[in-house]
Amino acid sequence: MIERSEYHERRKHKRSPVSSGISAVLIASSPEIIGSVSDISLGGAKITYHNPINSARDSTSFKVDLIADDRFVEAIPCSNAWDRAVETDSFLAAGELRQCGIHFADLNPNQLFLLRSFINRCAVTGTTSPQVDISTVQER
Repeated sequence: MIERSEYHERRKHKRSPVSSGISAVLIASSPEIIGSVSDISLGGAKITYHNPINSARDSTSFKVDLIADDRFVEAIPCSNAWDRAVETDSFLAAGELRQCGIHFADLNPNQLFLLRSFINRCAVTGTTSPQVDISTVQER
């Protein structure tokens, strides 16, 4: 059987589930969107958010702030990898519940260091976070 290209794994970093209470603020030219992070890696994150009815947003490239209790990482450049509606009968609020995957892009060594520290602090106990040698990351 021939595999279709959309089913190939593209992740370069291991995803880690996160403890509850991690928020993401997606900042683009359109209004900001606030959501919750369910898993994260050095390559990206999965975010669940509420999309108000008839709300359009620029999803080509934007920045994200990640916030958890006493730790935060701000203005991480990213792009939208995927976005889809969450199908559930129990969600009856106005608008719709959605999930998106964001891809972190063009991180400089300082952003990479801060992001790795954030992941190490917020990953659920028992998971291992990705390790990257910062000296091999080229600044753009």
